[in-house]
Amino acid sequence: MTEPARRPLRPPVLIGALVALPLAALLFAMTEMNVGARGSLSSMALLISLLAVRFNWARLTSVAVLAFLTVLWVPVIIVHLDDGVSQAASYTLIGAVVFVVGAVLAFLAPSNLYYQQAADWRRSRKQRST
Repeated sequence: MTEPARRPLRPPVLIGALVALPLAALLFAMTEMNVGARGSLSSMALLISLLAVRFNWARLTSVAVLAFLTVLWVPVIIVHLDDGVSQAASYTLIGAVVFVVGAVLAFLAPSNLYYQQAADWRRSRKQRST
């Protein structure tokens, strides 16, 4: 009898990405609140980036949504830097840096390998149960 396959462990690189991406989404949400904007895109990005702990599609989607938020907010904050939005500018710029770090970490080889191994593990569990 063969021993059942063990669930793969998340590499530290992926753990860093799974912390950085929700943090970036939270910083963009703080920017929206600070400038009085009403938007649920950053809230959606936060939820999707939290789902990335389990789902590969969420990792891809959260990076895409956060990239859109970065492209949306960074130019706006830079243009209005002299209008007294320094706190919002700080949130945006820190969020953009954290997003870039998280996106790079999310797609490094160990992260991609983990999602592939996790999919194989789930597939083998389904085959074993039937």
